[in-house]
Amino acid sequence: MSDNNTIDLELHQNTMTGPSALDHLAISNVLSCYCEALDTKNFELLEEVFVNDVVADYPFNSNLEGVGSVSEAIRNRLGPIRTHHSLTTQSVVFRGDGKGATAATHFVGVHFGQGPHEGKMLSAYGRYLDELVLLPATEGNLEGVPGASGIWRIKKRKVVFTQRIGDESIMKEF
Repeated sequence: MSDNNTIDLELHQNTMTGPSALDHLAISNVLSCYCEALDTKNFELLEEVFVNDVVADYPFNSNLEGVGSVSEAIRNRLGPIRTHHSLTTQSVVFRGDGKGATAATHFVGVHFGQGPHEGKMLSAYGRYLDELVLLPATEGNLEGVPGASGIWRIKKRKVVFTQRIGDESIMKEF
């Protein structure tokens, strides 16, 4: 305590260990970056979401290994379709050592019909079930979250659909 009965924040911050609310924010940002990559068709952003040797299981393509395979599968599936992904309810649980976390994030992905399906939509509701790892920040780059413990990446992902509503044919014909 200082003379004016306030907590010495610098001392407190230097003695804190383990993940903080800023790590939770950093994880949320990584998951949001995934949606941005899909909706803007900037699939190179997926390298800022997944570790190089990620393992992913999607309903349309299971047992994907490596960020290149995941990116290619998503590009083939969603590349020609306009999409809008939203993240909703989320829970993040950090491992005891603070170097890993699991996240369960609910999503809604809206797919807009193209060509002969203009005006039609398909909405997918589900959850992203992720295992994340903490990596050291290079040259102090904390990817927009100063105070985070490092940078977070998904090492394992499973996508589970709850319900799909709309015209499935828009995913097959462009």
